[in-house]
Amino acid sequence: MSDTPDFEFPVLIGDIGGTNARFQIIEQPNGDVMEFDPVRTEDFESLEQSISHAVLSSTKLQPRSAVIAAAGPITSDGLNLTNCHWNIIPNQFLGLANFEQLLLMNDFEAQALALPYLGEMDGVILGHGDALGNDTTKAVLGPGTGLGVGLLVRAAGKWIPVAGEGGHVDLGPRNPREAQIWQHLETVEGRISAEQVVCGDGLVNLYRACCAADQVKPGLHTPAEISIAAMQAENDQAGEALSLFCTTLGRIAGDLALTSMARGGVYISGGIAQKILPYLEASGFRESFEDKAPHGELMQNIATIVVTHPLPALLGLAAFANAPQTFLMDLSHRNWRHEV
Repeated sequence: MSDTPDFEFPVLIGDIGGTNARFQIIEQPNGDVMEFDPVRTEDFESLEQSISHAVLSSTKLQPRSAVIAAAGPITSDGLNLTNCHWNIIPNQFLGLANFEQLLLMNDFEAQALALPYLGEMDGVILGHGDALGNDTTKAVLGPGTGLGVGLLVRAAGKWIPVAGEGGHVDLGPRNPREAQIWQHLETVEGRISAEQVVCGDGLVNLYRACCAADQVKPGLHTPAEISIAAMQAENDQAGEALSLFCTTLGRIAGDLALTSMARGGVYISGGIAQKILPYLEASGFRESFEDKAPHGELMQNIATIVVTHPLPALLGLAAFANAPQTFLMDLSHRNWRHEV
């Protein structure tokens, strides 16, 4: 169906990542939100089992509807998560504790839904531009397990979330040193995409390529080890890798801004950006974002914001559950109701 949903409250909202699942219950429209401890997806066989453990066993409040965001393609049969062993099967889910409705979303649709509701304390602006309160198209990208991308388009007085796969666009070197490093990057079927560089594993890929270019044996193995060594100036190759990570993130964010004309700002979400924020602020991120001749002046007026809100996806889901008429979405093959 493609009509605006009319949720029966209480509404369970959930953000399912490759590692953690987070849940809240909205008791009534624009009412109190009940929070629960996050759970690790690897500890449970299914979404239903995790909800039974983390939510239903902790409250007597029975949610009647559910809005769940997860990373994976949504089909008429449900959703298979990309970086998690769970499969969400609507009819199976609706049999759990008598849920009446299930609506599925892409995880970066949920991130996009949150953007108009972020306050001054929910983000750090890098560079120029003013995005908060700006009712024009906004974009979000988030380096994490992969590189997620989403848009929030403003049209006809409504917000339209658009989920995309922009993390898989082609990426090439910009100068001789990058060309030297690029030839050592691991590829996917011969391609180097943005996600091969700008995500957790991408940082490791960059570091190993820098080591190979310098003929140095890699001594660091995880994104955390590399980023810490870089920020503490303990390793030259780690420093170069993290610097390239930041400038490349700026390039991709700038490309996204130009492609979508995101005058409402480009938002950087996820834990990685928050953890390296001081380094990111001092890096070539913003210069790289603006380096889009002949449109440098245009880019200077588009804000880039690192999202610091702890649960932006849940914020977006709550905004949709409370006022779905504010948004325009095609709900075909993603909105299921319990059949009596």
